Amino acid sequence: MILTRSASGLKNRSERQSDHATVIFRVFAQTKDPGILRTDVPRGLFRLCMSTFLSSCPALTPSNDPRQVHAKPYNNYNTGLIPQSVLKHRVHLLAADSKKVITINPPSVTQTYGTQPSHETDNPVNISAFGETVKAPLGSVVYGRAGDKGANCNVGFYVKHQDEWDWLRTFLTTDKIKEPLGPIEYSGNQTDRFEIPGVRVVQFLLHDHFDRGYSSSSSCDVLGKNTCEFLRSKTVDVPKVFSQRY
Repeated sequence: MILTRSASGLKNRSERQSDHATVIFRVFAQTKDPGILRTDVPRGLFRLCMSTFLSSCPALTPSNDPRQVHAKPYNNYNTGLIPQSVLKHRVHLLAADSKKVITINPPSVTQTYGTQPSHETDNPVNISAFGETVKAPLGSVVYGRAGDKGANCNVGFYVKHQDEWDWLRTFLTTDKIKEPLGPIEYSGNQTDRFEIPGVRVVQFLLHDHFDRGYSSSSSCDVLGKNTCEFLRSKTVDVPKVFSQRY
């Protein structure tokens, strides 16, 4: 909601006409020398940007939130394995009358599991059997959820009805998901595909989709939530019988 001042005082306006003609230009910088990003450094990045803004296109307007220009530390996300015997696993019962601590020993029997194999559907159906199709956003019939897993993005799509599931698992292949991603979002990195039939889900793991992870990615979508909605907004051939349900 935008507040504007008129002769009668403040009034609410949901939008301004100029907002429709405005785009956001984002400058993202990383450096080992945080002094370069300080706002009070004469030849620092901030001063150079401001000089460029004020001496070039008259429509350029900097954000009014100065917190965005202050340097913040970033960390690379790395995964690894630690022997359970090294960890001291304890439960502290702080609400008990006598503060009790229970030590939990590591399991005596363990097993190493391999990675889940990526696969296409085992029993695809004939998509043409669903009849006439219409151009519609994938999200008009398919739900979804996504999230970051370090530098990887985990994104899943699911449907309500069994016939929609038969179509989804046949239609949404590994190669097919690369089309709505496009040449920028898909840079050739590994893409894994899985199915969860019990909840009618086709799941994808997009490797290195977020550069080095949440704390160091240059992407606006550092948590991966927008990746799913970005894909659901893409226009695909949807069986007409499905689109008429919603």
